[in-house]
Amino acid sequence: MYSPSAETLTMMYESPSSEVLDSPDNLAISPQGGLILCEDGGADVQRLHGLTMIGEIFPFAENNVVLNGERGFNGDYRDNEWAGATFSEDGAWMFVNIQTPGITFAITGPWTSGGL
Repeated sequence: MYSPSAETLTMMYESPSSEVLDSPDNLAISPQGGLILCEDGGADVQRLHGLTMIGEIFPFAENNVVLNGERGFNGDYRDNEWAGATFSEDGAWMFVNIQTPGITFAITGPWTSGGL
């Protein structure tokens, strides 16, 4: 967390291992101020995590994409990373992508209550 008045950064969370949180490299701030973290690690299944404003982490979603010819794609894409999470201007929707084969998900809240 950044404090402009004190010009300081405070660490809110540090993962104890890659089994808990594996190399997140994209994040989005939720309408309530929590974070969505997109993993980009070496795990067999990539995950999205929520991080509350008090530093509690929880699994939000897993990439379970396996395609059998849908839109011309075949294969197991579960080890492909989540990327580009963002929230709509009105805070009603979160958009997030699976990098390969190139899928965008639109997920509705309610984002104004709950862990994020």
